Amino acid sequence: MITPSDLELYLKKLGYRVEYSNGEIRVLHEALPLYLKIEFQGGLVHMSIKPGEGFKEAIEDLRDMGEDVEEIVENALSYLNIASLKARQWIEEHGLIPVFKLREGSIEVYEALEEILEEEEEE
Repeated sequence: MITPSDLELYLKKLGYRVEYSNGEIRVLHEALPLYLKIEFQGGLVHMSIKPGEGFKEAIEDLRDMGEDVEEIVENALSYLNIASLKARQWIEEHGLIPVFKLREGSIEVYEALEEILEEEEEE
């Protein structure tokens, strides 16, 4: 029987930083508090992108250091999207059905980024 910890081990072998807790796999981004959330629900495996605790503060800090936060966020989302595709391949090979909910999380991330950039313009 396939378990979430099997997928966790696969993603770790690919070099991703992965946490597993309470049936939820999190593929973490190395620099930003952003992650790919993977949840098994019967034969379905739901995947979504979530901003982690302190995401806005991390973006504000990078902005204050003069970094191109838009590019950093784009790269982070790209990294997590690639991780989701690797997970999808594994999920399908094991007879499960992947359910992508990446768009909603990406929108949430972009809205937070936009808010931070607007605050900067007002200052």
